[in-house]
Amino acid sequence: MAHPYHGLLIDELPSLRFKMVEDFTRRFTGRALFYSTSRPSYPSRILDILRTEIGFDQTYVIADIGSGTGLLSELFLTNGNRVIGVEPNDDMRLFAQNKLGKSQKFLNVKGTAENTGLESASIDLVTVGQALHWFDCEASSREFARILKANGHVCIIYNDRNHDDSFMKDYDRIVSKYARNRANVPSLDDAYLSRFFKKRKYSRFSLPNEQFLDFEGLLGRMTSASYMPGPADDKLFAGLKEDVTHVFKEHAKLGKIRMLYDTIVFLGKILG
Repeated sequence: MAHPYHGLLIDELPSLRFKMVEDFTRRFTGRALFYSTSRPSYPSRILDILRTEIGFDQTYVIADIGSGTGLLSELFLTNGNRVIGVEPNDDMRLFAQNKLGKSQKFLNVKGTAENTGLESASIDLVTVGQALHWFDCEASSREFARILKANGHVCIIYNDRNHDDSFMKDYDRIVSKYARNRANVPSLDDAYLSRFFKKRKYSRFSLPNEQFLDFEGLLGRMTSASYMPGPADDKLFAGLKEDVTHVFKEHAKLGKIRMLYDTIVFLGKILG
């Protein structure tokens, strides 16, 4: 019986194929648990957008690039699609494997957005959840064009924090206070997206999203960011925990707080 991903992977790639010029791949080492348990999921209405806009269905093969702990991959697996998660960070990839690896439709591989290791013209839809800013714009765009089929699309998705809600303002205030060593990554404005999509038209959609977290979940949500202090940073983390405790007590209802997001979807084509 043929492997369900036969013909989609390039075998025996040299290890240097996965080496990035500036190695952002290690920034989430040690944060996979927080990321997996405390980051928001993605709205199922994304699938409705794809069905309406590109005729998306269960036959589509998905390459989820920068798949992390599998939060976005899970949405498509639940829909019945075959999904290849491409992730360079070992910790993040292991969490995805433990969570989703029992599905015969999920394949978890080590690779980067610039060098996925996937066969040319083998993918119907490339997805990127909360990760495009880590990629080399031109190199990843070329790689996506290479692995996509002739009528393939790219779907970029971000859960952006809503900044109008009173709790979310307090959340942002704590982030600003404790954020350290933020990476020098680009803003995903129209100019950047025009470069990424190679000046082809792309569509933008916005969906409301929310998550409810207990205290440990909220602290984990804070800690999941690559620029926030973790438990190993004794002094900073103690201060962070104290501030999180204060805002949680102020805003929690029935033992949980609500975090509001705007889920932004960019959908378009890239031609090689």
